[in-house]
Amino acid sequence: MKTNSFYIFLMRSVKFLFLVLMDFLSDSSDEEKENLKDILFTPDGKGVFEMLKSPYICFRCGRALSDDFGFCTDCLSRPVFFSLTYARHITAYGKKQRQFINQWKFKRNRIFAVSAAEKMFHAYKENFKDLAVVPVPPRKERLISAGFDCVNDMAFILKWCFRLKVLTPLIRIDSEEQKYKSFAGRTDKSRKRYALKKNSKIRQQTVVLIDDIMTTGGTLEECAALLKSAGVKEVYALTLFYA
Repeated sequence: MKTNSFYIFLMRSVKFLFLVLMDFLSDSSDEEKENLKDILFTPDGKGVFEMLKSPYICFRCGRALSDDFGFCTDCLSRPVFFSLTYARHITAYGKKQRQFINQWKFKRNRIFAVSAAEKMFHAYKENFKDLAVVPVPPRKERLISAGFDCVNDMAFILKWCFRLKVLTPLIRIDSEEQKYKSFAGRTDKSRKRYALKKNSKIRQQTVVLIDDIMTTGGTLEECAALLKSAGVKEVYALTLFYA
């Protein structure tokens, strides 16, 4: 798997330039600047991307387990994945991860996409090989209000720096925010939130969905079902965090 050395050098240079400019233009405290520096340049992003300590994970949803039973209680009692083969993640969603997402998504520190994409690529190499990736698309309203989408930024870096094949056959067709929904609301298959773009043709037999966070898995399952309806035989998922 070849990477684009020039773009990787450029990407990492942008991180340094961002910190230099922040020293001159930002009114953030020294502590906040140091914290940002640690997130961008320490190997595990100051704990944000610290790997799970448990050696066991659920075969299906990828959440950590305390033993080698194979499946978590959620996947046994209220399974969500039928079209999605399985999901994998870098680590669990906690306080540090919430702060990271808040800075990236809501305070619009788009530089965080660089660290996120680097970690996503390493996780991709560990779990998959030579598979095209499909980013989960954002709500149109969110894209308009923020001017960018975290997952799209991450996909852009994966494509141009790490030379992954990125496909974008999906669109978001509803405007409701997932964070306000219950488990039942998130996994309700009667309410369509995504659709295939008109005349979408997917030649790949296997693809990997990518997203920032998996909560119930409802989003990944709906997207996987659509991709399978377009002819994809196997759909996996990879996210930064799981809740």
